[in-house]
Amino acid sequence: MTTAGGPDVPEPPARPPFPGQSAVGNSGPTVQVGGSNIGNINITRRPKLPVTPISRSDQEAALDPVWAHTPTPQRTANLLAAHGLGVITGERGTGRRISAFRALHTHLSTPAGHPQLFNLAADWDEDETPEREVLPEPVAGHGYWIDATSRSLSENAARALITWAEELHDAGSCLVITGNERDWRGDSRFEIGAVRPDAVQVAQKHLAHWGNHAQAGWLQQDPQRTVTRGLLRQTAPDRTVGALSDLITRSVSPDDAVAIARRLRDITPERLAHAVERRDAASAPEREQGASELRRIKEEVLLWTDFLEQTLTGTGTRGQDRVMLLAAAYLEGAPIERCIKAATAFGARDEAIARRYREGRSPRRRLRDVGVDITPSDTAAFHSRPGLALSAIRMDWHHWADEREATTKWLARITAPDGVAGAWTEQIGSRLLELSITEVEAPFFTLLNTWTATSPDEARLRTVTTLITQAAETEELARDAHRQLLDWATKGSPHRRKVVAWACGGRYGMRWPHMALVRLRHILASDDEATRIAEAALTAYAAASTEGLQRVVETVETWLERYQTHLAGPRAFLALTDPAHSVLDTLVNAAQAAPAIRDFLINGWMQTLRQPDVRDDAHQVLLGWARAAHEGRLDRTATFGILTDVRNAHTPLDAMSRFLYGSPDQDDQALIEARLALANLRACNHTQCSEPHCPLKDAAGSLPDTSAAGGTGEPQA
Repeated sequence: MTTAGGPDVPEPPARPPFPGQSAVGNSGPTVQVGGSNIGNINITRRPKLPVTPISRSDQEAALDPVWAHTPTPQRTANLLAAHGLGVITGERGTGRRISAFRALHTHLSTPAGHPQLFNLAADWDEDETPEREVLPEPVAGHGYWIDATSRSLSENAARALITWAEELHDAGSCLVITGNERDWRGDSRFEIGAVRPDAVQVAQKHLAHWGNHAQAGWLQQDPQRTVTRGLLRQTAPDRTVGALSDLITRSVSPDDAVAIARRLRDITPERLAHAVERRDAASAPEREQGASELRRIKEEVLLWTDFLEQTLTGTGTRGQDRVMLLAAAYLEGAPIERCIKAATAFGARDEAIARRYREGRSPRRRLRDVGVDITPSDTAAFHSRPGLALSAIRMDWHHWADEREATTKWLARITAPDGVAGAWTEQIGSRLLELSITEVEAPFFTLLNTWTATSPDEARLRTVTTLITQAAETEELARDAHRQLLDWATKGSPHRRKVVAWACGGRYGMRWPHMALVRLRHILASDDEATRIAEAALTAYAAASTEGLQRVVETVETWLERYQTHLAGPRAFLALTDPAHSVLDTLVNAAQAAPAIRDFLINGWMQTLRQPDVRDDAHQVLLGWARAAHEGRLDRTATFGILTDVRNAHTPLDAMSRFLYGSPDQDDQALIEARLALANLRACNHTQCSEPHCPLKDAAGSLPDTSAAGGTGEPQA
């Protein structure tokens, strides 16, 4: 199977969705049955962790001619050759990720071709350990990468990964982990400190790779380089070579160097050549104009750093001018009048302060003086200084640390439902997310909490869902995003619980299905609108694929067994078995061939019917089964056979009692037909049943209370 962004991924071997034999509760690789084997053996394994191919662009960045050489990959490759595991640690901007891909290529590449590289999702919570059964099986030529910056690795998790890496090594595979300097808690002999690549070399190699050789020459450290034409003749030196040699410092991160290179591509060779020509002119005014244009080019490429230094720290700009620039930066594209109103809302609500913004220079003159363009339609823009908006936000937060709290309160005030910038929540949130990647104490999560505290506005809650999903997909913010979603699921307001349910039903749930299911379990403990969203997310994931159905069935079965007084299991079971969803058809069909699924349905009903809080919902689902069988949507024999075993195992109370013996408002033909079928079907004599794990033998007796509600809710490995 060929993916759009990476190498070919081998098709997994075809296998039935559920085994036909079972050994309940067994997790070992083999089961030895004594005596005559007349029972069912069903070895159930937890689903594997999600793996996604490393994108083609990331792999290309790790290979020549784009790669900027450092010792990190070769040192890591040496560890891979010896142990099958390498751990690259370092600060952000030291090239950990691309170095990991380079190391995997160095170790696994053969004359026959390149290896297949995969990102292995760290889809377990911080108090869990990845068990061997959820880790991929070793395949020669496959290399795996785990990003530990998105979550911390416990000592137990580190030991489990080391053991797995030994298996990978024996099979000709390997694993690289990247993280911060203190993220690795395992054996230090596997750890390599990342060496920062030369930022100028990174930018030059990318420019040359893109075909922008002239721009690559501008960064040349040796301005004496000349261009040769023909064999012997040499033209006059190109005076633009080395003209921007001081643009990139050695401390710039690889990502920032690539971003600078992209912006350099927008500067035409003619523009720089004209500026250099004027700078070298004999006339003093010409020289000054040329130097000014060179400064502007540098400012444009570096996102106006010097310009903002002067604007934000110059005399008189800490007041109105600075706030006017901030308002326009957060509300880029908004009407000028709205930006002015937002600026007047900064600080205390004092009419005198608001009045000062309209005294002296006009507000529009103030905006122009701090670099804001005013379009013909009277909106704020930064066309003449692209990138100035986000750069201004970042520099203001960095320079004025003592005013961060005031800035956060101001943003919360103007984005309130009745605030002047209430309609600009998504753009403001996106800019705060970008700010949070590099700056400390950034208010991104603080604002998300504020926006979800009381507002029932669905559009705003959807915006928050999008933003927190993006944060979870961002290396620097992933850890906090996972924690925030868990916190909202366990003790959040109804609005925050809806956000979690939407996120788990979207991209977040597809990328981290295990963590999403844990958060959905907490939401299903209550009964509100978020619960309906969580049920829909659960059934949609189960219906999307065989693997998804297997994961959900096994997860719900675990909930029913481990948290027997918790309502998440029964609610999830009723959602899966509701005839309104297509999942039930698959389950009933599978139950005819796989005893494990039949056991799941019988045990699920037994556990669910014991819960008085879901009595009415259970009754409605039972009625749905009867009607679906009556209408021919479900196989009658299989459906009534399952319900017969449920009847025999269940003391006739509550929903089952109403289903079997009548209710004045539910005596329709389908229900009467179901009662007749159940009455006429022969029941199994389970006192003499040969099946060692028959669920009907355990019908009597009370069940222990193993509820995890109120705790962390993370399954123990």
